[in-house]
Amino acid sequence: MTTLGLVLAACGGGDGVGSGGTGIAMSSVAIGSIDSLGESPSGSYMVVNGVRFDISHAQVEVEGVSQEDANGQQSLKSGQNSLKPGMTVQVNGTLDTGFSTGTAAHVLSIPELRGAVDAVDAALGRIEVMGARVYVDDETVLDGLSGLAALQVGQIVQVHALPTSSGLMRATRLQLTTATLPSVQPVLWGSVQALDTVARRFQLGTMQIQYAQAAFLNGLEASMLDNGMPLYVHAAQAPAGNVLVASFLRPAHSLSRQADAPVVLEGVVTNFASAQSFALQGTDIDASGAQITGGRADDIRNGATLEVAGRMSANGVLVAQRIRVRQRAVVDPPSALPPPANTNGNGNGNAGGNGNGNAGGNGNGNAGGNGNGNAGGNGNGNAGGNGNGNAGGNGNGNAGGNGNGNAGGNGNGNAGGNGNGNAGGNGNGNAGGNGNGNAGGNGNGNAGSNGNGNSNRG
Repeated sequence: MTTLGLVLAACGGGDGVGSGGTGIAMSSVAIGSIDSLGESPSGSYMVVNGVRFDISHAQVEVEGVSQEDANGQQSLKSGQNSLKPGMTVQVNGTLDTGFSTGTAAHVLSIPELRGAVDAVDAALGRIEVMGARVYVDDETVLDGLSGLAALQVGQIVQVHALPTSSGLMRATRLQLTTATLPSVQPVLWGSVQALDTVARRFQLGTMQIQYAQAAFLNGLEASMLDNGMPLYVHAAQAPAGNVLVASFLRPAHSLSRQADAPVVLEGVVTNFASAQSFALQGTDIDASGAQITGGRADDIRNGATLEVAGRMSANGVLVAQRIRVRQRAVVDPPSALPPPANTNGNGNGNAGGNGNGNAGGNGNGNAGGNGNGNAGGNGNGNAGGNGNGNAGGNGNGNAGGNGNGNAGGNGNGNAGGNGNGNAGGNGNGNAGGNGNGNAGGNGNGNAGSNGNGNSNRG
């Protein structure tokens, strides 16, 4: 294990020892990006999620490659001077009841990405690193770059970011380093998918992670790995194609789970059910009693960046008292970046998105099926969407959407068949209706399905 690994092994998250091995048990009270740093008569401070933390006596650990580290070796720095605006941090310490000031005992910062740039779309503010899509906007702090147009494919970058889902991130800090391949030691954040405990490998986005020789840090053990678990993968060498050999794994930052603990969290909204119920960085949020600033309640939806201050409940839900809308969700326009490669299906597009197909597939259709469309998205067919396609069937249409046919409608097709139409949509065909075909037979359409494709994928 590297020296870095030994130090990180002593750095805890959640309610464990979070002081680099000093034995001072402090709860994790904040996860977010640094807005500013400064000095006051009382000492050094940093502002994270609207809270001014005193860091005068904090143990600060920043893992990364500096712009001067031409050999690409990851280094561990200590001291307040190693912190920079835009870095993502986990803060262990104390927080006042008004969520305005706090005292940090330990600050840990680890980049979510480090590696070679695979693609750049400066016009739309997008880059790709090791298969991970990174969104760069006006709030991203640039280090070593005059602008995104100056970034070139093959250059090594270090990215601090707010993850939205595996392989998709919103950059808070983008740093160009002078490191070159093959010396760079990559870092990749993501959520475990397609875990194979026998072959000791899993997927992070489009990258296959092989962990047979990896060390486990911060209390993480091989037996704890599970699909959906967010973690950091560190490697000794650049990936070979889409395969990255891990040298050590550590869990993602986590907040205290102690009941009634005051915490602040920054993240991009996922699992949106309503403006009162959603998730940030895997933490469920109850916003039913929260005061909202920086925007309105209807600005809260998937893709919006929020700061939340509140208290943890006994069941691990963060009960928000204050929410600040930092960035509204932006509909992602078409990008010049090539579509990321993916497995387990066929389709150009993604779940909950726009296009022909779905996430986790190649071609027109989606995983487990054939055709144009995907589940929960918009394009040429998907379950709960619009277009040509159905789940587990063949034809033009989809379940719960709009297409050529559906159950309870009129047209060519019926439930349990193949063709143009499906249940819950509009178009040519329906179950128990009028058209060319019938239930349990073959015709143009079927109930509960999507045309040329299906929705049976993750």
